[in-house]
Amino acid sequence: MLSRAKFQLKGSSNLAFLASVVGLALSLCGWGIFADLWLALAYMLLACGISGYWAWRWALLKSSTSVVAVSWTTDDFCCYLKNGDQVSGQIMPKSAFNPFFITLYIRLANGKIFWWPMMADSAPPDMLRKLRVFGRWHSQTITANQN
Repeated sequence: MLSRAKFQLKGSSNLAFLASVVGLALSLCGWGIFADLWLALAYMLLACGISGYWAWRWALLKSSTSVVAVSWTTDDFCCYLKNGDQVSGQIMPKSAFNPFFITLYIRLANGKIFWWPMMADSAPPDMLRKLRVFGRWHSQTITANQN
């Protein structure tokens, strides 16, 4: 039986930078796509608003529904939200565990699915390494029949 591992998340400057680059790229695309100045400006405002919200919730952890801590065992994955709530679920096989970027797809007990991105500066390196090892081990599927 694996003991429960838990760690606190912190705001990620790398993820905030990535959100600003995506927002800027989408804004510049608006200038190329739309011939009308007002439509391009509206698209730019929409793109900056969406990327700003994305950075506020996932990178800076300022939203009340931002995940500020995670814990897991072999059977359960638990996220602790900034508003004090706790949600439990299972890590889905679509989760990605790379050295610099982790994307968690989690199915909650009520059937809802949500995702959470984490960069290398989102938590202590040793805890992220443990999460990557657990995620890769946990999401393995049997590919050959054992007869």
